[in-house]
Amino acid sequence: MRRDVKILLTTAALGAAATAWPSVSAWMRDLDTFVISKVEVRGLRYLSEAKVVTLLDLGPETSVWGDRAAWSDRVARHPLVREARVTRRFPDGLVVDVVERTPVALAPTPALEPVDAEGYRLPLDPAAYRLDLPVLSTAARPPSGARLVPDDVRQLAGEVHHLMTSDTAFLQRVSSVAWTERGAMVVSWTDPPVDFLVQPGTPPARLREGLGALADAASKTPDRLPRVVDLRFEDQVVVRRGREGGS
Repeated sequence: MRRDVKILLTTAALGAAATAWPSVSAWMRDLDTFVISKVEVRGLRYLSEAKVVTLLDLGPETSVWGDRAAWSDRVARHPLVREARVTRRFPDGLVVDVVERTPVALAPTPALEPVDAEGYRLPLDPAAYRLDLPVLSTAARPPSGARLVPDDVRQLAGEVHHLMTSDTAFLQRVSSVAWTERGAMVVSWTDPPVDFLVQPGTPPARLREGLGALADAASKTPDRLPRVVDLRFEDQVVVRRGREGGS
């Protein structure tokens, strides 16, 4: 039977079959018409399309009527993938929508390694991808082979993500982030060399207050810039020219 005739004969059944897998008869699944020959991958930044197709593990005779959940799970198991969803494109194609994990910081593992906002270690070379990210300053190290960094490091990564969504310009100057002894954070700039002392979850408006106080102090004594902007206490901003008092 000619290929175009096969497609014509089966088109009427595709709508119902796409939503009711058990109703797809064996003869329809086995038609050459439905052997996968095209795969479109969307949403990639770090992974290659070829890598995603390899993860699908499709055989030369794999039908478009195969197990979409299994395909999605295979892709989602990759450490760079947060979510994956496979849909059919009839008669012989698949569409793979991928949500990759986004690196937000570099964590010591012991080498500096990218992590996402949830603390998952990402197999990316920071130099190859030019990842200019804050360093999470901590002595904690993940167990060998662990996908996640320790809890306190995960929390720091989450705070970096919070800063990213609060004020991208502020974050771009951040060189490192660390916990203080009292559960606050030291968010350090390199240029100019300033430490911001903040509580977890500091809102964007509070960051703007700190930046305003820094600019005001710098305008008054341009030859002696502040070294610490303390935002830990409600309704006040403390600007100091020494680094003492950061615990």
